[in-house]
Amino acid sequence: MDDIDKKILNILQKNDKTQYQKIAEDLNLGASTVHYRIKKLIKDGIITQFSAVIDPEKVGYTTTAVIGLNVDPLKMHDIARQLASYHEVQVVTTSSGDHDLIIEILAKNGKHLWRFINEYIKTIEGVEKKIHVSTFLDIYKRTNIINLSAEDVLIDQDHQ
Repeated sequence: MDDIDKKILNILQKNDKTQYQKIAEDLNLGASTVHYRIKKLIKDGIITQFSAVIDPEKVGYTTTAVIGLNVDPLKMHDIARQLASYHEVQVVTTSSGDHDLIIEILAKNGKHLWRFINEYIKTIEGVEKKIHVSTFLDIYKRTNIINLSAEDVLIDQDHQ
């Protein structure tokens, strides 16, 4: 992946409906070059899907929570796969911190979250019954965009 691919990816992350001709014009390339590069990015698994990004609150999901779980180590992968199968669950990951698994859930409200935890999570064999739940209050940023610009700064020296 070179700088041109990164520029194409940055454009597509902002609007995946951007026409190849427009990308080509913006980057001073031929449309067929852009088409070829995007097909290669898909083939290489760099682009995994094209989709609409939806504001959860505007479609009725007003509660977001992060849940820390401790689980039977021999059942961790099966538990993770089961959790990943629920549409409320947005992220499932193993953790090197205080919990074995961390999940992020979108729920319609607090009652929906409570029912999901008690009826689905706590009933999974191998999940310890004591879990840690943190609900989000004000969300200031939610994004799936990865900055691929050449000017990436890992640490802002002014804010140390």
